[in-house]
Amino acid sequence: MKFSFFIFFIIILNISLNANNNEIVLTKEEYKFLVENQPLKIQNELNWPPYNFNENGIPKGFAIDYMNLLAKKLNIKIKYITGPSWDEFMEMLKKDEIDAIINISKNKEREKYFDFSNIYHLASNAIYVKKGNETLDSLEKLEGKTIVMPKGFFAQEYLEKNYPNIHQILVKDSLEALKLLSLGKADATIDKKNVLDYLISTKNISEVIPTNYIDEDKLISHIRIATSKNKPLLNTILIKAQNSVSDEELLNLKKKWFGTTDIKNEKNFLTNDEKNYINKHSIKICHIIDLKPIEFFENNQFQGINIDLLNLIAKKLAIKFEDIKVNDYQTAINYLKNGTCDILPTTIENTNLKNIALLTTPILSYKLAIITQKNKPVVQNLDEIINKTMSKKSTSETLNLLKSKYPNINIFETSNDYETLEAVNNNKVYYAVEPLPVITYYMSKYALNDIYISRYTDMTLNVKFAILKENYVLYEIFNKTISQIKEYEYTTISNKWTNSFLKDSYDYSLLWKVLSFIFIILSVLTYRQVILNKHNRLLKLANNEIAEKTKLIEKQKELFEKLYNKSADGVLLIKDNKIIDCNEASLKILQYEKDELLNKFLPDISPKYQLNMKESSIKAQEKINEVLKNGICSFEWIHQNKDSEKLWIEVVLTAIEIDNISVIHTVIRDINKRKKMEKELESLTYKLEERIEEEIKKNKEKTNQLIQQSRLAQMGEMISMIAHQWRQPLSAISATTNTLLLKLLLDEKIDNEQLKKELNLIIDYSQHLSLTIDDFRNFFKTDKIKSETTLEELIEKSVNIIKTSFVSKNIELKINNNFNEKIITYTTELQQVILIILKNAEDAFIERRIKNKKISIKTYKEADSIIIQIKDNAGGISLDIIDKVFDPYFSTKKEKEGTGIGLYMSKIIIDDHCKGNLSVINSENGALFTIKLPLSL
Repeated sequence: MKFSFFIFFIIILNISLNANNNEIVLTKEEYKFLVENQPLKIQNELNWPPYNFNENGIPKGFAIDYMNLLAKKLNIKIKYITGPSWDEFMEMLKKDEIDAIINISKNKEREKYFDFSNIYHLASNAIYVKKGNETLDSLEKLEGKTIVMPKGFFAQEYLEKNYPNIHQILVKDSLEALKLLSLGKADATIDKKNVLDYLISTKNISEVIPTNYIDEDKLISHIRIATSKNKPLLNTILIKAQNSVSDEELLNLKKKWFGTTDIKNEKNFLTNDEKNYINKHSIKICHIIDLKPIEFFENNQFQGINIDLLNLIAKKLAIKFEDIKVNDYQTAINYLKNGTCDILPTTIENTNLKNIALLTTPILSYKLAIITQKNKPVVQNLDEIINKTMSKKSTSETLNLLKSKYPNINIFETSNDYETLEAVNNNKVYYAVEPLPVITYYMSKYALNDIYISRYTDMTLNVKFAILKENYVLYEIFNKTISQIKEYEYTTISNKWTNSFLKDSYDYSLLWKVLSFIFIILSVLTYRQVILNKHNRLLKLANNEIAEKTKLIEKQKELFEKLYNKSADGVLLIKDNKIIDCNEASLKILQYEKDELLNKFLPDISPKYQLNMKESSIKAQEKINEVLKNGICSFEWIHQNKDSEKLWIEVVLTAIEIDNISVIHTVIRDINKRKKMEKELESLTYKLEERIEEEIKKNKEKTNQLIQQSRLAQMGEMISMIAHQWRQPLSAISATTNTLLLKLLLDEKIDNEQLKKELNLIIDYSQHLSLTIDDFRNFFKTDKIKSETTLEELIEKSVNIIKTSFVSKNIELKINNNFNEKIITYTTELQQVILIILKNAEDAFIERRIKNKKISIKTYKEADSIIIQIKDNAGGISLDIIDKVFDPYFSTKKEKEGTGIGLYMSKIIIDDHCKGNLSVINSENGALFTIKLPLSL
């Protein structure tokens, strides 16, 4: 009897629960509307936190969570649309491109286009200014000033209408408004305080502070959901869903997203003594340099969770801390004792620390978790594995805590946290005990994929700030500032340094067994009622889904028929080598009637042979085989119309199935114009090649003429050089013969030895004259022949030609030859270049009347090249013309003294003929010509 009563009680309770869960009662029309219009398209703004924003592609915010709650109660799907501006969202709702805007205030203009739901939140607008403009705390004081506002917002339109003397800069969203304000582009901005506070704290907006709420009831936003006038059913559905939201559910959402702090001036939560303290003291904080991700020093700056929290505290106090680097915790304690630092972030509360310092309220708490390999059994508690080896950093703050709690614990000490977790990952030890942020940081950064959180311990690390007892004022300041930190500020910093992919691996097996047993009992009791409640609903959903899919299929069919019949490309369907269907475009391209094409194959409407003289029937069959093998193929084809005209078409074959029958979908395109253009282009290309060859031949002839002209231009100079070369030998021969002749005339006896000596002298001078003639003859050879030589030999021959002229003009020539290997080059042409450069230097000496005239020639090897450098002290080349010296017919010499082709031809000889490079720069006292040649041509 008692058991029966219990069963009856459970049934009554279950019915009552079901009744409460189904309190939203929709009409048939409303239910049909939801079925036909899912998913609902809802606006998601980019930057209007904490109401409606997008973070990493995920819609977030109070309004988003509220809409999700309504969707859950209605059991419907929604799709958030992200990207457009506020004004663009308004236009989209007017055009029914979206279904609802979920955070909007009602006014007369908007009521023309939209229906509005019940109010679900009130939000006040506040004035925010750049630091230094704190006196701008009312709309009256903003008269004549410039504010920056998101375009289309309720407050923007209200101020534009009622305060025309306040100038406005309109932007896309609240974040852009804050950025312009922080840059000093405007005097103030006005928006919801929750929104701007959230953006300032999460987007690193600096130098912007609130001054006051706006004391006008009309600027208090009554936030609702707006829907199109064309969808009145949606408005009534949403209002019904709103009525089902409990006060507790709405309060929980508000607690999640909104802080409770009102607008305050900076440091208003401090006493005057505390304000004076932070204004007069520099506060030094000790940081351990290797405690990732809690605090560490990297890339020349402090980073980590503690650092971000301290930066937040510094921002709230409007001060800057002085950071002190320490290597370990003991050093930090010593620094705190001797006053090197004022504050130490710590998780340790031992007696030694408490004797000297006060500990603030916790700023963060971390649970210690047990880490094992994934293939190890789930750990129930630490006692279960206490006899196994654990890894731990030797300088860890929690090491002594673990040793004191578990005296017999077996610890493998490491030098850092990464080595600690790596030891578990590589099975060097069985487990490790670390705080959650440390675990998630190293697992994500170093891909430690073989470990997981097996169990959380009952130990919690509370991060506090240790401050010397003598510094009680600073202790009070920190406690008060910590209380000002909002929950979302903690969350933002924590999420920055930890990954959310790691899951708690708690063993819920026992709990699931109990819940499963209870669930089975309740399921048996409620099975019939659940079936009855849901049966009709499922049938309706199925019928609506079938109807929806039928409509979709009809639309797709209609779309396919339009694409098939109206396509600009011809489309044929081929089955068993016969055309079974075609569209209108194919008839125009092929120039046949439809009945003339059907049951024919490509060879039937083509010439016997294609362009490559392959029979059309053979080539067509090859392409059919290719498409059946590969699924697709494309080719060009010569088609023949009814008038026997040959036409070019492009063909794409694709193997498809229609009603389980294999057919070949064929797309054809008229390419006659393209083929005609290709033929014309080919003809133009051929003519262009002929013209290029002709021009090259002409240029070669001109180059040869210039070279010959250059040689002729130098011939006059060469004759002068020959005269210099021959003058001394001829004088010596003349003097010797005159001496002999005089002695004969005087009948003096000539000694045989003396006669022999004088005759040998004449022979030597004659040979010298002959060699001189050979040198000049070789220089003027016109045949371009490569020969083997050395730089020393080549330079010597060039110098011999001009040496006498240099001596007569007191020009000192120094040769430094550092490369003596043989090379293969155009010896005569290269000799001509060296002589041109030497002669130009000589002319520069004479023209500028240089007294101490010097020329140096240096040779050496550089990688796979040989270098010849010719340097003079003739004063160099003017910077205005140095880039022009290799131009044809450009000369720096007086009129009629230079042709301007010497250096031009030298450049052609070295760069084109010898495949090298000739260049010039100004050195200290003159010009430096550099000839760079390959080792061998």
